[in-house]
Amino acid sequence: MRYFPSIFIYLLVFQLKAQTFNVFADGNPIEVHEQNDVPLNHGLSSYKFARITFRGKPIQIRVASTDFYFNSSEWSISPKRYKIKADKSGNQLSFKMDRLGYVVIRFSQDQDFTKRLVLLFEIPEVVPNKIVNIVDEYGIDNSGQTNETSKIQMALNNISGSDKSLYFPPGKYKTNKLEFRSNSHIYLAKNARIIADDNSLISYYSKDKTNINHFILIKDVQNLRISGLGTLDGNGTQINALSHPEESSKSRIRLLFIYRSTNVQIEGIILKDAARWNTHILNSKHISFRYCKLMNNPVENKYLGSLDGWDPDSSIDVLIENSFGWAGDDAVAIKCTGNGENDLQIPNAERIIIRNNVFLTKKTGLKIGTETYCDLMHNIIFEKNDIIESDRVMGINVRDGALVKQVLFKDIHSEFCHPDRKQTGINFYITKRNREISPLGRIQNITIEDCVFEETFPKKWAFFRHYIQTQQNDLSVHLKNVFVGGKKIDRMDFGLFDPEKNNAQLTFD
Repeated sequence: MRYFPSIFIYLLVFQLKAQTFNVFADGNPIEVHEQNDVPLNHGLSSYKFARITFRGKPIQIRVASTDFYFNSSEWSISPKRYKIKADKSGNQLSFKMDRLGYVVIRFSQDQDFTKRLVLLFEIPEVVPNKIVNIVDEYGIDNSGQTNETSKIQMALNNISGSDKSLYFPPGKYKTNKLEFRSNSHIYLAKNARIIADDNSLISYYSKDKTNINHFILIKDVQNLRISGLGTLDGNGTQINALSHPEESSKSRIRLLFIYRSTNVQIEGIILKDAARWNTHILNSKHISFRYCKLMNNPVENKYLGSLDGWDPDSSIDVLIENSFGWAGDDAVAIKCTGNGENDLQIPNAERIIIRNNVFLTKKTGLKIGTETYCDLMHNIIFEKNDIIESDRVMGINVRDGALVKQVLFKDIHSEFCHPDRKQTGINFYITKRNREISPLGRIQNITIEDCVFEETFPKKWAFFRHYIQTQQNDLSVHLKNVFVGGKKIDRMDFGLFDPEKNNAQLTFD
């Protein structure tokens, strides 16, 4: 018998009520989806999203709320640098969209995520010419009623090395852990969803030798492409909070785990509702995500935690661009965790680019750390990212040694503060995870350039060395053309910088 704990009645500070939106594009109705499948009456959060095809011409968008009224002073449309002008008429908004991208509509300026709507403006779907239809060829049930792990894994094995694409037509594919293979192209049609089976034992997503639980595994793979407008769904809210709450401490299941792999390209896919970190890229190189949409549960609680978005970990040449991410923890966190199979020397993190994305998170939008067990983390670029909401916009947190250097934050646009623990725009620090044995790292040659913070966060910026054994230039940062609330920051103003948590070498232009 499935267990539905009564504790959910008070997991949130307010009782959530499902809201309904009607969305129209050029007068045509657009389907509206939930971030996760769990009913809101269990006290778990969700938000809604809609997918709209952009074909190169402006689209007239109309959004109407049918269950609540929103007033003229609270609603907003982000990213603000899209410069979308909307007209409000009664309980609806109308505006034009003339580009690919991601729009977040806040109907109230609070943390009731049911009054948020995300619009994904995507490229038209183009199915490859040479395909193997997994339903026709393998007799797979794509109604979501049957667990089809063995048949799907067979198809993944067989497509490896062929010149055809394994095609998942629209439908719901219920499965346990899957392993993708080298020299393959997997294409997920729009409205095709591969979903983790919540009725399965947690051991079916077992750690094996990597010591990391996972749903989709890409291990020791070369030359893999996953594309299309379909969805990889970790079903994490259901698994952790409802189906297996007694095992939630064990069910830390990554949605996508890429390990010791090379030349993996992921394009257009929705990465949805992980039970833990969404996408973990460990000891890999030449990994790219383009036009992907990552959607974790936005709220942590007793059963849902560490809901990171992308975690490049001891990896080289990683690119995340033109993508959307809403995470319950850090949106992007570049790490060196030391995880893996018998890794005597922990690989460095090098040449990582996070560019032209739209992110929301209750934690840090753009982060390096906190795990920094390698020697070097360098040549890292965060460029032209819109951080719609975050508790910290930028963070570099060195707790395990490592030299972090040659990092550029350029053209970052921050909008709203999420009311979490830190509530500060920038938080850089050097400290020790273990006071007795952890080495001290360094943060050097960091540039923050052409960045805009729309509003001043409640708490002040920190660039802090926790130990006197460090030198001032062990934490060195240059700020150039940085604006907060329209004011250029050209000196250490203690109205913005915390006087007790700033002992770094800071320079300004």
